[in-house]
Amino acid sequence: MKNLIIILTLTILFSIFTYNTTSAEIVTDGLVSYWTFDKNDMINRTLKDVWGENNATIHGNPKSVQGKVGEAFKFDGVNDYIDLTTLGDFGDQLGKSTFEAWIKTTNKKDWMTLVNTNGHKCPNWSIHINGDVKLNGGVDRGEGMVYFSTSLRRVDGRGCGGATRGSSMNIFDGEWHHLVYTLNYVIKPTGGSGGRIVYLDGIKRSTGTHGFGGNRAFFPFTAPVHLGARKTNGVTSSFFEGYIDEVRLYNRPLTADQVQQNYESRDPFNVEPKGKLATLWGKLKR
Repeated sequence: MKNLIIILTLTILFSIFTYNTTSAEIVTDGLVSYWTFDKNDMINRTLKDVWGENNATIHGNPKSVQGKVGEAFKFDGVNDYIDLTTLGDFGDQLGKSTFEAWIKTTNKKDWMTLVNTNGHKCPNWSIHINGDVKLNGGVDRGEGMVYFSTSLRRVDGRGCGGATRGSSMNIFDGEWHHLVYTLNYVIKPTGGSGGRIVYLDGIKRSTGTHGFGGNRAFFPFTAPVHLGARKTNGVTSSFFEGYIDEVRLYNRPLTADQVQQNYESRDPFNVEPKGKLATLWGKLKR
């Protein structure tokens, strides 16, 4: 009997170790906000920020469906979007940050917004698909393109500047894709440079750097961040058509290895300590 208990114990422990090596946990260092889109993290029109304090508000009627991890939202491209709030002081930290999401779509024609905040002229931070609003107010449209925009303001408030870059990406095949957008700005009183890296499905897809002059800085967002639409001058438009899951924000640029780790993770988020081994061992000894 004693030998049987030992064998069963070793078998269970082996299974735990095997499971843990096949499914990575997400990176939490620098994590600011995390919306899982799981049913357990929704109450009426509120989508819980399971890590931070930025509970979001659901607009329209996005459908809860099977996602990449747990549940996801299906956006209809008509009036569905999520108000993520102004995210506290995250706008202040945007110069060194990461946006991350799982997305699935087949719409490579209509202009859609994945994420956007657009204050009075500045700041602007956005990811647009198939179309982009330039910082000077013009509009680009490009089928099958993904545009990334970031701006920062002069400290004296007399100007705003930034950069918009587009990249052709094969994300329109109706399959889940992991999109990560990192920023790494170096800012000095006389100017600086802004670095951007975009990862797709764990692989570095594009990089870019732009320079700027003058005493500039990032400031807290003055308008709410919208997921699945853009809102300018009170008008909401360019609604996302497709699926979104596992949206996370970090106050630092993730490394390539950390992006890969999150890409490989399939663990549903659990705020409980990971002390499963100690708990199990205690039950077996009873």
